Amino acid sequence: MEKTVQIYNKKLDNYFDSNGKLLQYPSKRPMRIIVLIKIVEQMEANRKYTEKEVNEIIRLNISFGDIELIRREMYQYKLLGRLRDGSEYWVEANWRNAYAEYIRED
Repeated sequence: MEKTVQIYNKKLDNYFDSNGKLLQYPSKRPMRIIVLIKIVEQMEANRKYTEKEVNEIIRLNISFGDIELIRREMYQYKLLGRLRDGSEYWVEANWRNAYAEYIRED
């Protein structure tokens, strides 16, 4: 899997502009996970975020307009947790263990 992740990381370079913003959401699941990890790594553990704050972090990392897709995927892949009403978000405590093979070690 490690070799595959390295290949995906290399391919992902084509998905980002010169400012490091994501140009389009990848269609392959492993590449999507890597992209979502790049975003969640910018969030603080043990902190509660409003939906507006999460949206702003996502907006700063993508150059297309589907913030809701990225937020929803971060929740579905269990990178983020949230209250049922969506009023509060947080970084899931064990996401690093769940996705250890996807984390880029540069």
